[in-house]
Amino acid sequence: MKKITNILLLAGLTLSLSSCLKDKGAESNLYGINPSLEDNKVVNIPTAGTTFTVAGTYPLTGTPATTPVTITIPVHLSAKDVASEEVNVTLAGDPTDARITAYNATIATNPKFIRLPADKYVLSNGGVAKIAQGSRDASVTLTFTPSALTPGVRYALPVSIASIDKSGYIISGNQGYRMFLLTIR
Repeated sequence: MKKITNILLLAGLTLSLSSCLKDKGAESNLYGINPSLEDNKVVNIPTAGTTFTVAGTYPLTGTPATTPVTITIPVHLSAKDVASEEVNVTLAGDPTDARITAYNATIATNPKFIRLPADKYVLSNGGVAKIAQGSRDASVTLTFTPSALTPGVRYALPVSIASIDKSGYIISGNQGYRMFLLTIR
């Protein structure tokens, strides 16, 4: 019993003395609560819930097939203050198939998704979302016509923030893109 008591006393003493250590990394703002982070101006493509995909099934029968479908893509400035100037955020279809390949690896269904051809969709305003001075939000639209696509094919289009025209703004690392999934029936 005396041995256990001595071990507990030594452990307690060790823990109490360790709280006196100075953490140079936290003091120099390398990590931890960093007050300078509130100056960051992060631009993202927000989503409801936790999904990074926007999916839809579009029929080829009836009038809706020839009517263009428009999907709004929101752009948001996550910052302490609203934009102090007009900020132009350019969105574009992701030029590689890496995100589509990664997404296909997570699903068991067949057929897998293929890239939506660039000539089958349009991003409004050339893909430029204008966040007005004094605002946080803007949007562009993605438009396509179901009848222009091949029936039975599952299309995917990863849309990313390609650039921001002003310095001092950061593209979000985890919400800088969205995957649009389209199934044509």
